[in-house]
Amino acid sequence: MTRIVFHILRRMTAVFFPVCVSVCVFAGCDTGTDTKNPPSTFIEMVTLNGGAFRMGNINGSGGQQDELPVHQVTVHPFMISRCEVTQELYVRATGRNPSIHTGVAKLPVENIDWYEAVAFCNSLSALENFTPCYTGITERNVQCDFGANGYRLPTEAEWEFACRAGTSTEYSSGDNVNALSVVGWHAGNSEGTTHPVGEREANGFGLFDMHGNVLEWCWDWYSASAYGANAVQDPRGPASGAEKVLRGGSAFLLATNHRSSCRSAYLTPGTKRRDTGMRVVRSIP
Repeated sequence: MTRIVFHILRRMTAVFFPVCVSVCVFAGCDTGTDTKNPPSTFIEMVTLNGGAFRMGNINGSGGQQDELPVHQVTVHPFMISRCEVTQELYVRATGRNPSIHTGVAKLPVENIDWYEAVAFCNSLSALENFTPCYTGITERNVQCDFGANGYRLPTEAEWEFACRAGTSTEYSSGDNVNALSVVGWHAGNSEGTTHPVGEREANGFGLFDMHGNVLEWCWDWYSASAYGANAVQDPRGPASGAEKVLRGGSAFLLATNHRSSCRSAYLTPGTKRRDTGMRVVRSIP
């Protein structure tokens, strides 16, 4: 019965709220009642209550050792954007559009490197009079103040918690490619291009495009053995590394790259591609 109700709610979300408008499913909305965490103006945020979840390759598929061991992680409450950052918002905050696939304002921004992603977070924070999270961007020695109320990139743990939305299946929508197609754009259904955000169904937290469309930069440095050394509460990955993690798969990648636990995308922070985009979060100090 619970599973049936879940799918009914998820389908209702897609039918009545197809493009990133206010709806709360198993999560709180950004109400702005906390003066330390005023509401966002230019991007819709969803407040997730946090909690414990099993992180990693729960089902053992894909044979990816960097998704093991499966371990229980606890994340504190945080806000996350309901949709990927759009080209329209990126232009508003930075004055430029680096994207390759253009023509529609609601397309996700892409072709950005990690440094551009964190710089955007600071620009959007300044635009909304929030405290920026990042320093050292110009020097390529980026530090993050996780206690600031501005925008930042999600950690891998926050990203997977948000993507899973309480599920333990391959994708938040189920275990097969048909289920993936309900919530995400991938190589099998995208027709070789990105799509406006919010066109697929939302996951159980009311978040769109957690699977597919564009890869989403995370804060963490990549390490194949990170899961054996990570903290169990609010892990933030290794202190240093050569590549940054991207999550979620993209419109140009096969279904297996869209699994909730998949860590197959990691690039040097100066790399940009036609499918490197972003989603933002805010801490709740």
